[in-house]
Amino acid sequence: MRVLVTGATGFIGRHLVNALLKEDKYDIVVMYRNSEKVKELEKLGIETRYGDLSEIKTLDNITKDVDVVIHLAALMRFHAKWEKLYMQNVVATKIIAEDAMKNGVDYFIYTSSTEAIGPVKTIPADETHPYNPDYTYGISKMMAEKILNKFHEENGFPVTILRPTGVYGPGDLYVTYSVLKAIANGKMKYLPGKGDKYVHFTYVEDVIQGFIKALENRSAAIGETFIIASDDYYTYKDAFTIMAELLGAPPPEKSIPVPLAKVLIWFVETANKIKRVDDFVMHTSVVRDMTKNRAYSNKKAKEKLGFSPKYNFREGMKITIEWYQQQNLI
Repeated sequence: MRVLVTGATGFIGRHLVNALLKEDKYDIVVMYRNSEKVKELEKLGIETRYGDLSEIKTLDNITKDVDVVIHLAALMRFHAKWEKLYMQNVVATKIIAEDAMKNGVDYFIYTSSTEAIGPVKTIPADETHPYNPDYTYGISKMMAEKILNKFHEENGFPVTILRPTGVYGPGDLYVTYSVLKAIANGKMKYLPGKGDKYVHFTYVEDVIQGFIKALENRSAAIGETFIIASDDYYTYKDAFTIMAELLGAPPPEKSIPVPLAKVLIWFVETANKIKRVDDFVMHTSVVRDMTKNRAYSNKKAKEKLGFSPKYNFREGMKITIEWYQQQNLI
């Protein structure tokens, strides 16, 4: 079975390719944009195909002669300009899916995000929860989902949509890294409000298990959407406290009013924009997030795919922090 993985040199993509190689039953093809990052995969004898989500012409026939497409490639930046998010996450996904239909691909696994759902009213929320994205990144994922579902309904396109929660683990240099740096540097001693709303993280190896289960259970997965999530979710205060304990840093013990927190973070955010630094946690939008719940149910993935997460938050975060320390990043 020939499997094309887009975004293979990214955080989740590298873990997924390694997992597929261990299975020793897939002929892997990868789509890449960065020629330096793909060299390691080329040395393993993996077929590589150049494709840039922002250059549509490079995606022509990207799915030729493959049986399965796992579409991971995306612009995963919560504060990127809408034009870039729309082009890379919506338009490019549509183009790759159309290319897959043209080339008779048997199965298409799309990597969405629980950000397509956004903040939730029910805890934990399942796949039936109405769309409620509050980041433009989440809006782009929602729009791509709708296109793919329409292709399935109208053309029988064999698609499965996976929605991981916030993914963390070795190799992540965005969300988790930003939060851990802030805690390690003593910048998270104060929480906006009580920090009593829920946030949901899933360790990368559990997310990879979700992809493998979807790949192996095609008949149960086609036409379906699955949340891929850990069993545990925490309040922001509890999650940050666990991180602080593992780092040996001061935990967040005090709170400040949300409006004041937004003002203080705004100054940091503005300074970062001038310096062209995208530090995820230093945004007023993150203060807003801490006033809303993001907790999701993995029940459907367990029942239909046999998904069974192995790591709780403390276990996964311990491994992650040790990796950052080994890389001298924290």
